[in-house]
Amino acid sequence: MSTQTRNLTDEQRSAITTTEVSVGLSAGAGCGKTFVLTERFLANLGPESGRDPLRRIVAITFTEAAAREMRNRIRAACRERLVTANEEDVEHWLGILRGLDSARITTIHGFCGSVLRRYAVEANIDPQFQQLDKTSGDAFVRRLVSDRSRQVLAAIS
Repeated sequence: MSTQTRNLTDEQRSAITTTEVSVGLSAGAGCGKTFVLTERFLANLGPESGRDPLRRIVAITFTEAAAREMRNRIRAACRERLVTANEEDVEHWLGILRGLDSARITTIHGFCGSVLRRYAVEANIDPQFQQLDKTSGDAFVRRLVSDRSRQVLAAIS
């Protein structure tokens, strides 16, 4: 569904069309966050956007499912634009479609991980670090809170 055929709230329209600043969206499930981010992403991909616009755009979501859904929606919309493109814009949309798999459409932890890996030396961390799975992460947090609580209690005793 394109922006033209969907009734948008003023906030959604503003988030899609405002181009001079980054935007953050916060809303409940089913309120259209993925739709708005997808439309905003697409608004920055047109032939007028210059060479390799995918390098200048980052879309960050909370879940892998939302990132996957957004990438799939963007791919479908780009295919539609390719089919209806003027002859001079065909190569542009083909390039966008070819580059979508490497586009920065990711989760918060995925984006942070890529930044940390890129600057691992400066951050003084192992560039081959791995994200903890949920069970390990929960155990780590519990142990950290327990250890810190003991330290605080020992300091006030």
